[in-house]
Amino acid sequence: MKGISQEKAKQNTLKYKMMFEQWKIGSTLVEIGEDYKISKQRVWQIITRCKLGDGDYYVGVNVARNKWNELKKEHTLASEIQKAYNDWLTKKDVKIAADNHKKAPHTRWKVDFV
Repeated sequence: MKGISQEKAKQNTLKYKMMFEQWKIGSTLVEIGEDYKISKQRVWQIITRCKLGDGDYYVGVNVARNKWNELKKEHTLASEIQKAYNDWLTKKDVKIAADNHKKAPHTRWKVDFV
């Protein structure tokens, strides 16, 4: 939670859980974005992190980061890391972003491809 206070993180956690619940009962990313005045892309980021964290955004961020770091230890080439990460996300039922070849989704961790 770099860059935000504990209080802001608490507020975000509640808001993100409400957004995730809305999505689970059928609201679209666009509808949720309109409700919270954020982009569809940002809603997608929040929902995918919540999916990885069983409803908790910040847990999901840590799950993604830990998995990425684990895969970095197992693979040498950045392309191998990315493929393994994408496979893991697919198994977790997380939709892969179209521009996923440039960075690890949900993380903004850039990788140089070999």
